[in-house]
Amino acid sequence: MRNLSRLASGGAAAIAAGALLFAAAPAHATSASNTWGIPGHRMQVNAWHCGSYVTACDWKASTKLYKGNSGSTHDSAQWVQNRAILAAHGISVSIKISKNPEASLTMNSRSQGTVRWKNYGGHKWIADTYGQMKPSRLTVYVSTKSCGSAQITSRIKFTEKCVYAGAS
Repeated sequence: MRNLSRLASGGAAAIAAGALLFAAAPAHATSASNTWGIPGHRMQVNAWHCGSYVTACDWKASTKLYKGNSGSTHDSAQWVQNRAILAAHGISVSIKISKNPEASLTMNSRSQGTVRWKNYGGHKWIADTYGQMKPSRLTVYVSTKSCGSAQITSRIKFTEKCVYAGAS
């Protein structure tokens, strides 16, 4: 009886230590980024979302325009656009999406939504969108596909290019 009691308390201690280790483990984000050169300009498209979640997952997507092919100085365009496709993956899943106020949200299905913002404003070098995904309990993983485009001048247009953050 005494050995059985030690086994039970030892098992409980192992479970508690494992739970503490899991709770203390850092949450890793999933991200993707790429840069494309256009004569005299450089365009960067980024996608990011949380790596682990319980009920909600933050996400961000952006398109940025820079001067020169290797510089880090912001450039200005007629407009810069970001289109983010947010999805929950699994069997019979659904997702709720929040977004920043200036962006539009279109739900393509119960498990996928598109957030779009075309920046015509004063800071026409960036279009960044952000928010939170709340996937259903049957979701295996979430993904963020970020697509960027821009009209730099009347003659120079950056056609849409995309990056994907999520399981492949």
